[in-house]
Parts: sequence; C-alpha cells; structure tokens
Amino acid sequence: MMKKLFALLLVAMMTFTLLAACGGKDAAATGTQTEENKTTEENKTEDKQEETKRKVVIGTTGGGEPYSYLQDDGTWTGVEAELWAEVEKRTGWEIEVKQVADMASLFGELGSGRIEVAANCAAITAARLETYIASDPIYADAQVIIVKPDSPYQTFEDLRGKTMGVTAGQASQATVEAMAPDYDWEVITYEDSAAGFQDCSLGRIESYANTVTNIEKAQRNQGLEFRMLDEKLFGNNVGWWFTDTEEGHALRDELNEVIAEMHKDGVISEICEKWFYEDLTQLISDEWLTSDK
Repeated sequence: MMKKLFALLLVAMMTFTLLAACGGKDAAATGTQTEENKTTEENKTEDKQEETKRKVVIGTTGGGEPYSYLQDDGTWTGVEAELWAEVEKRTGWEIEVKQVADMASLFGELGSGRIEVAANCAAITAARLETYIASDPIYADAQVIIVKPDSPYQTFEDLRGKTMGVTAGQASQATVEAMAPDYDWEVITYEDSAAGFQDCSLGRIESYANTVTNIEKAQRNQGLEFRMLDEKLFGNNVGWWFTDTEEGHALRDELNEVIAEMHKDGVISEICEKWFYEDLTQLISDEWLTSDK
C-alpha cells in the first residue's frame, strides 16, 4: 500500500514539474513574441514618419555669395543657405533647393507652382506685393547710388543727364527707371551686378544703383573702390516670397513663426554678421514695406 501511494505521489510530482516547464516555455515564447511585435511596430512607426516627412521646395538663383551660391555639386552657401539649414533643423522638414537662372525666372517658377518659396534675399517691394505675399522681414538693406571715389558727383541732381547702371530684377531698377525722366538719366541694365560694378569702376558708366551689401561685397571681392552718395534711393526690408493662395498663406504663417524664433534667439543676427559684416536685422523698419505693406 505504501509503495502504491509513493508511486502515485511520484507520478503527480513529475506531472506538475512537466506542466510548470511547459508553462514557462509558453510564457517565454509569449514574452519573446511581445518584444518582437513591439520592435516591429516601432519600426513601422519610424518608416511611416519617414514616408510622411514634409518636403518644401524653394527656389534660388544661387548666383553668388553673400546672398546665395549654389555650386554644381549641390553645395549651397551664403545667407539663404544658412537660414534654410536652420529652418530645416527647427522644423524637421526636408528642404529641396531648385536653382533658377535669374530673379524674373525665380518669380515665374513661384507663380507656376514649381517652387513653394522664392528665397534669394529679395526685397519686399510694392510691385511684388501686387502678385505675391511676403514673409515678415528677415533683415533690411539700403539701395544707394555709387560713383568713382574721385568723381565730382555728390547728389542726384549732379548726375542729371548721366548714365546710371542697374541690375535687372533688383528693387532699385524700378526706382531708378521711375526717377529717370525727372533727372534725364540714361538707364543701362546689367544681368550681372559684377559687370556693372566693373564698368562703373572703369568709368564706362558714371553711376550705379545697388544695395549697400552688394557694393561692399564687390569692393572686397573684386578689389574695387566706390563712393556712395549721401542721398539714398530707399531702404528695403528683405523676406521670403509665396503664392497668394491658401497654401501659400499657410506656409508663410508657419515660416513667420520660425523667423520670429530665430530673431528672438539671435541666430539671424549671427548669420547676417557672418556674411554682411554687420547685423542688418537692426535696420528693419516699419517705415519700409513689410509683409502687410
């Protein structure tokens, strides 16, 4: 009887041990499956985030520093490059850069919808605001007239009947052309500012209208020397440009928030000082055209 009882107890113990072992294996298998499922779901989420990453297509002429210089290998430098690198970092967007031939083509691409933002350190002007909308000012610049250092010309009136060079598509072109009849200026248009600066330096034209930053760049990079007239044509706030559509307004508003942050923490000031050798954010003025005109 005792042997039979002992045998029964032994069988019961072996059965319990076997069940416990199977249960442990099932639990382990379940745990492993749970971890695998968790990892799979995380990977799916990451893949989905990559797939839905927002892309913003911007256009720039990429013609030269300090504004925007886009090399053949895709390397982008200048003020615009650094501003957009900061935007990309802060928003997580993918910024696609499209190079266009000139300013006229730039706004043509914007109007056709082939780009979403025109980004070429473009002045906020009344003519542009008739068709497009602008961001809040990023920095400001002044349009002035230059002459040779030893020139006798001191005022606009002194230049009456003389030649005046302008860069095609730049804000000063429209201003000079509007003023030309009053001063009898012969306006000569250049596709490339560098060629205009060179002609002014050589005396082929008596004066040239351009931005202070572009003039200072020419003096440093081309080894030229000019004198700016005390009278300024005007000052302009500079911004980014968008289509006057629901999508354009939405993108403009989002970027205005980023611009405000970059002004607040001083990043735009640092970028301006690096490329223009002065903080041009300090020149932003409500007296000049803004996004709200």
